[in-house]
Amino acid sequence: MEVSQRTVFREISSINRALKDKQIKISVKNAALVLAAGGEEQKETLRQMLGNVPKRLLLTPKQRILFITAQLLLADEPYKSTFFSFQLNVAEATVSLYMDSIEQWLKGKNLTLSRKRRYGIRIEGSEWNRRNALVTLIYEYKPVEELLPYIYETKKDPVLHSFFRLLFGDRILKISKEVMALIPEESNDDVPYLTLLFHTMISIQKIVAGHPISLPDEFIREAVSANSFHFDEKLKQLLLEREIPAVESEIAYISIHLPSGCLYDTDQKFRDLDVTVSKLAEEVLYEVRKGLGIDLAEDSQVIAGLSHYFNLAIYRINMGIQVKNSLLDQVREHYGTLFQTVEIACKLVFSKYNIRLSQDEIGFITMNIGAALEAKEDRNKSVSVLIICPNGLFASRILLNKVQSVVRNIERIDLASLKDWSESNCEQYDLILSTVELDAKTGRENMLVVSPFLSDDDIARINSRVAMIRKRASGGIRKRAPAVRTIPAKADDLAMIHRMIEGLCVQTVPAEPFEAVVGRITAELAERGTVADWHEISALILKREKIGSVVIPGTRVSLLHIRSDSVFSPFVGVYRLQGEIMMDGVGFVQEPVDTYLLMLARSSESSVVLEKMGDISISLIENKDFPERLRKSSLGELRKIFENLLLETKEERG
Repeated sequence: MEVSQRTVFREISSINRALKDKQIKISVKNAALVLAAGGEEQKETLRQMLGNVPKRLLLTPKQRILFITAQLLLADEPYKSTFFSFQLNVAEATVSLYMDSIEQWLKGKNLTLSRKRRYGIRIEGSEWNRRNALVTLIYEYKPVEELLPYIYETKKDPVLHSFFRLLFGDRILKISKEVMALIPEESNDDVPYLTLLFHTMISIQKIVAGHPISLPDEFIREAVSANSFHFDEKLKQLLLEREIPAVESEIAYISIHLPSGCLYDTDQKFRDLDVTVSKLAEEVLYEVRKGLGIDLAEDSQVIAGLSHYFNLAIYRINMGIQVKNSLLDQVREHYGTLFQTVEIACKLVFSKYNIRLSQDEIGFITMNIGAALEAKEDRNKSVSVLIICPNGLFASRILLNKVQSVVRNIERIDLASLKDWSESNCEQYDLILSTVELDAKTGRENMLVVSPFLSDDDIARINSRVAMIRKRASGGIRKRAPAVRTIPAKADDLAMIHRMIEGLCVQTVPAEPFEAVVGRITAELAERGTVADWHEISALILKREKIGSVVIPGTRVSLLHIRSDSVFSPFVGVYRLQGEIMMDGVGFVQEPVDTYLLMLARSSESSVVLEKMGDISISLIENKDFPERLRKSSLGELRKIFENLLLETKEERG
């Protein structure tokens, strides 16, 4: 409850004084509250007294903050601080402190908190971001393992019941579950089910309130026609039967959150830019190999699995759809170095395309790669086995054949009689299987007594012991020390990087429509001999912008990066507008842009140069000062910044 032990005992003393005339006493035993005095009659009296306490008054300070935030995110009108003070029975000064915390939390969600004395309190930002933030908040309010039993109605939770009831009401939760029943059962994994349910509840609440989301007509048409089981028609019918308007934009909103709700083939769109998702998968695996010294580039199954995942992840990111990985903390702990390596690899590869993977997405990618690496290690680790069978040659052969069929990758397997056996001879074997008890002076954990015919229990024990032996031998992927990531740059690469810095371009151009700005910039690049065909470069940049947002949120800077054989040499340019233009951000948000960072590379560019360009992209996303320097620093100052990024190692930069 986020209070000290002293406070708890002080409150218990106060409660006991208040309950003294009821002959009831509460005490603490084994870290739990127990009824120290009073029979069944007194228990029932206490139960009735507590039943009248509003559940919202039992919230922890963190839950109060989240509860207030949830109401603000759902609201279409401002709230007064006095409302929350009365609702939660706290002082207005406390509400003000809560608002400070809420304001900080919202910054990471591209939202702001407006607090005006006469107007009230309101969250400002796009409806899309508000809804995503609310779903994130619900997962913070209670963990998945507590949300699922409540939603599935297998366990009562008064705090959650009060939370959902006050925000949405019982009817909307009931109708939302009916919507979920329209989805094929094979699509209903627990966490995606929860996420879709929450988005559905928000959507229906907004329809009922008369404030549906506004989405582009073309997107609505694509969304409602994307599913293969006529979900939109079934949803319309259900809503109308429940006397709820079937708003097209909200039907599209729910549809894109379906488990199979990917609206287009991301790979095809990236292929237009001469980059496929399979190529992105290969680049990520290449960076992982550099980081850990393990190569999976030849594993077609791993590449296919990552390509499929990237296809969905890129779509989600461009649409502003969030994914929840309930195992994220366990993935970080289990894989350790691998998680860090995958995170760095994804930053280097995807930042060039202004694609920023969340920690949840990186967790899923780590699980994918980790499983493949562990399977590879398991296949490569051989074991040696000694079989001791005093039951004759035939029994020995039967057991030997059984073991060879059960245990993969046996390096050596020998037979020995009970007479020949000695403990000293066993040191050279990983596993000893005997059909009789052995008189070992010391307990050997690699000795197992089995039947010559290997029962199911014998097979399970052997597999478990072999897995333990192999795990001990390798230390596991998660304990692997990171390899040195820096690739020694060849002379040609260094010369190319120096020319890129020397050729850095900083120009001011008119604030025209995006297509006109791109045409002006690329035509000028053709005149200076940077590209061969400016029409092709211009078309590639425009195609990239169609795939998803190229705007760095909240910076007024847009990242334009493409690869083409029409590029003669790697190029970096900074173009500042005489004014600003509005461009599509993530999730149908319009953002002002006054500066473009353009990076061009050849299709066959060296991995060293591409990694350096990745460093620029990462800095643009993670270094809060860098976008501002791009907007305002002189050419000389920017050259020094790029020299630091491109020529110094990460250790030298600190």
